[in-house]
Amino acid sequence: MHHDDLLSSLQQSAAIKLLQSQNAPLILSFLVDQFKQKQRSTIPHTEMLENLTAYLEALQESHPGRYSGTAVSYLRLWCDDAHRFLRRYYDSSSDDPVYELTPDSERAIAWVEDLQKSEFVGTESRFLRIFDLLQEIVIYGTVDVATRLEQLEKEKAEIQAQIEAIQATGQIEQYSQTQIKERFFEANDVARRLLGDFREVEENFRLIARQVQTQQLATEARKGHIVGHVLDADAALKESDQGRSFYAFWEFLISTRRQEELQELLTAVYQLPDLQQLDSTQTLRLRRLKRSLVDAAAKIVESNRRLGEQLRKLLDEQNLAEARRVMDLTMEIKQMAVRLAVESLDDKTWLWVEDGPAIDMPLERPLWSPPSVTSFADVEPATETLDLSVSDLAVLFSQFFIDKSRLRRRVATLLAQRPVVTLGEIAAHYPLTQGLAELLTYILLATDDEAHHIDESGWEEIVLGENGRIIRLPRIVFKNALPRDGE
Repeated sequence: MHHDDLLSSLQQSAAIKLLQSQNAPLILSFLVDQFKQKQRSTIPHTEMLENLTAYLEALQESHPGRYSGTAVSYLRLWCDDAHRFLRRYYDSSSDDPVYELTPDSERAIAWVEDLQKSEFVGTESRFLRIFDLLQEIVIYGTVDVATRLEQLEKEKAEIQAQIEAIQATGQIEQYSQTQIKERFFEANDVARRLLGDFREVEENFRLIARQVQTQQLATEARKGHIVGHVLDADAALKESDQGRSFYAFWEFLISTRRQEELQELLTAVYQLPDLQQLDSTQTLRLRRLKRSLVDAAAKIVESNRRLGEQLRKLLDEQNLAEARRVMDLTMEIKQMAVRLAVESLDDKTWLWVEDGPAIDMPLERPLWSPPSVTSFADVEPATETLDLSVSDLAVLFSQFFIDKSRLRRRVATLLAQRPVVTLGEIAAHYPLTQGLAELLTYILLATDDEAHHIDESGWEEIVLGENGRIIRLPRIVFKNALPRDGE
């Protein structure tokens, strides 16, 4: 952390402004009550105004004169560019504007929640989590097959030891009440931070859309440049670490099987007797985790969809503007033609050429002339004395046809007996009676199917026909096709 960077961040950060505000207790307590306690990502303006009015009236009784503003003025102040505590926009499903927390408000709320004294600090679960993460990095970050197999064998031995111990004693290892609560609170805290981080991802998508709108309004901006910027920015966001992580999470979340598994886990956790005594406010976040994750992730996907819609709208507007310009120019030409048609032109010179024009017609064609007709009526054809012997005609009748289906059946017959067969083995089993043409047909079959391939690292010799000629070529390997998914 550099001094100048920290100075700039502390002066410009909306989260710092919120914490330094005189009305910070009002803002934070109200926002936490409306968004966090009720597990909501957006709230309509009408409901927000009504709830803030009631909240101010309640505070007026306990803290008279401390908050003198109205609910309308507070909401307007919290949404302006100088504060950015809330984001107000119009949702496509309603005419009533809605409010949502900004990433800076999420950070401020998270900082204040971290200040609250915890029931206890779970050191064991956090240390084990660190230990597990380091193990995952080592295991899944290496390309050494031996290391991976060694780890799997170790896990297999540990699982087998647990199974044998349970079968021998009839007892299972169980977490204590403290261990269960410790891990539950850690999961609850991770869920809280995860939901808050979604605001940051959504803000990145929204920033791209805002840049598109800004470039669209620039008169000198070209359509291709704007489109290229959008595509590059969108691709860069998806290829970034944040984008890769989010879209991997989204693929996980939209899986029906994963959603059902998550719901089953949550149901099983809340049925544990050790968690029944916890306050409802401590268990509400995880209880609604599935719905909250789907809603938060769907908003980010919707932001990305709006970015694409903005791009299409930009292209449509550019095309309409160009078409309108062409129509205007066409209309001006027509009006000038009508005006010149009724006006009398004077005899003065209105067009002149400085030098004599040089006429060049490269495609000039000569005048038509009748074609000459050649007549063979008076020509006596000569008698041909060509001797067509049987040997000369033998070539015409000795042509043969290579049946690819027959060769393909030969390959399939041998592959039914073994998983891999080479062309040399096929030629040994089915001799090549049609010479080089039959050999080339086998090679064509190998190149047409992805399951087969040509191994240039090995060579083999193949006998062509009865004349005993031998040809040496790279080993051609035929394999059974891999089964498709679901087959």
